[in-house]
Amino acid sequence: MVWHIEEHGWSVVVVAEEREVPGWAYSVGLWHTMRSPEVCMFGLRGRDMHAWVNAVGQQVRAGQTLRPGEQRWGVLDGFPVVVRPVDPSWQEEMLTLAGDFYRSAVPAVQLVWPDRDGRFPWDAAAGERCRANQPLLWLPRDDHPPGQWTRLADLATSPFPDTDGDELVVGSTGVIRGEAPIVGIVHTRSGGWEFRDSRSPGGETGLVHLRHLVTGHPHIRDFADLPRGHAAWQEPDGNWSRTTHEG
Repeated sequence: MVWHIEEHGWSVVVVAEEREVPGWAYSVGLWHTMRSPEVCMFGLRGRDMHAWVNAVGQQVRAGQTLRPGEQRWGVLDGFPVVVRPVDPSWQEEMLTLAGDFYRSAVPAVQLVWPDRDGRFPWDAAAGERCRANQPLLWLPRDDHPPGQWTRLADLATSPFPDTDGDELVVGSTGVIRGEAPIVGIVHTRSGGWEFRDSRSPGGETGLVHLRHLVTGHPHIRDFADLPRGHAAWQEPDGNWSRTTHEG
């Protein structure tokens, strides 16, 4: 992520959709490079949101300042997005790696998308997907209607023995970037945890805070009872198996 910021000005983090929680994407580095608010977007396909957050970064670089309340064209094909400020009470949960990078909250905005009829979540007649798949981050967290977005803190609480949510664990780069699902969970003989996108040995890995993975992949909580020296793998049919692990 730091390399992306140094080379390109910002990086984009994608949090994969998992079960009842839609995915999201957000920038890290716009504030560092251009003193522009970081950008986040929710509830659409991860690779698309990655591209759209990058597109807004390029707009900012070209001098198109982000202004809360504006309708911005040139992001979605044929529809505007509305720029809304993100209340600081959400940043630790929603922009986790931005907090890790800056060590404090920084200005951020949410790109809110409409349904196919051009209605936004605050419109009473807006489509259900438009309303359910996007949090209202301009509201303080305590004022947000209860639901999946207000339960994220509970999901992010570490269930893993002897490992706090703020501890660093090993993850494959595909998992960390939100480009691949977690299909392997390893509890090493030394007590460490690894989260992989492939059963094949090798591959690039990195370090990530456990709470980020638990928030983005709630199903991994089901494997917190793995003994040391064991692993769980998702099989081709979607079921999971548990085995001993020699690594």
